[in-house]
Amino acid sequence: MDTPTNRQRILDAFAEHLRENGQPPVSIYRFTKDLGLSEKDFFQEFPSLESVESVWWSALIDRVVQAVESGAEWGSFTARQRLLTFFFAWFEEALSVRSLIIQRFKPLGILKNDHALKGFNHSFRDFARKVIDQGVTSGEIASRGKLINLYPDALFTAFRSLIDFNLKDESPRFERTDAYIEKSVHLAFELIRTQAIDSAVDLVRFLIPEIRR
Repeated sequence: MDTPTNRQRILDAFAEHLRENGQPPVSIYRFTKDLGLSEKDFFQEFPSLESVESVWWSALIDRVVQAVESGAEWGSFTARQRLLTFFFAWFEEALSVRSLIIQRFKPLGILKNDHALKGFNHSFRDFARKVIDQGVTSGEIASRGKLINLYPDALFTAFRSLIDFNLKDESPRFERTDAYIEKSVHLAFELIRTQAIDSAVDLVRFLIPEIRR
């Protein structure tokens, strides 16, 4: 087995520190000392502790994207199927780091912008743009001029909504999350294709039990 690089050691140690302490390291000096590295070793890889976390979350998205894109059927999938496949795969992978997601993901708010999650945001939006481009090319997604530039943001908001829902989901094997993924993706593609109101009504009906909790 290859020896982990300093970069990977820092990423792994950072995630472990979050798991054990419920918060990021507060001292680069202490963090690197415990790793047997120097501050110089750290700063050759990362400019700050926040950037370590940003890269770690970005890598989580990238691993899932790489896994789904390497699937034998990926090339024949529609844009809707690709987004569904990604969401299901991401939430499956997220089970292995659920304690970190509980710690670090605040409830979705319009004005929230956590710098430590910038990499997560950018990586998902990059993936979303590829899905949208494929959908526009195939005619599955309507191209509405400059409005299409907002589609990745809309899909990211849907993604964060799914995470929020999942963190509150107490159903067996997160079955309600699976159902919410299906309904959310269906609604998203209806809206960016036809503006269909029936899908929105269906989603609201589904969410009523959650709203009443």
